[in-house]
Amino acid sequence: MAKIDLVVWKDKIGEELDKISVDIYPYGYSVGPKGQWEMLIAAENKIVKANELTYIKVREITIPERAIVLPCFFSRHALGTVEKAVGVGVPKKAEEKRYIDTVIFHPIFNGEIHTGELLDVINIFYATFERKLNADVLDRWLKSKTG
Repeated sequence: MAKIDLVVWKDKIGEELDKISVDIYPYGYSVGPKGQWEMLIAAENKIVKANELTYIKVREITIPERAIVLPCFFSRHALGTVEKAVGVGVPKKAEEKRYIDTVIFHPIFNGEIHTGELLDVINIFYATFERKLNADVLDRWLKSKTG
């Protein structure tokens, strides 16, 4: 187990930050044979400038419980690539339903993104999580059972 600080946007991207201390544990996972592709489609018009990262709203995508998201390797938009999905508040665990409605776009060229344009594709894979019981976790579990 380790203690870390998460630094997140409190209510809106680019405004107030929040810092939350949490305990983390190592995880393993197995990816099943099923997955799906989802498209990250612009939900707003945006002027972009080469090498200036920008936030772009996208049509909301639901990430199901017990799923992991990996980017698709191929670039889908002529002006640039999606670097990351972005959210506000405390990040949810992979065991919980999550949503993507904003991305960080890295323009390679100047231009304009228009509503309805495909920015990228993501891979959603269903997974089984295998929490490893390290010594700290096992010790706390045993103490909770013995009082």
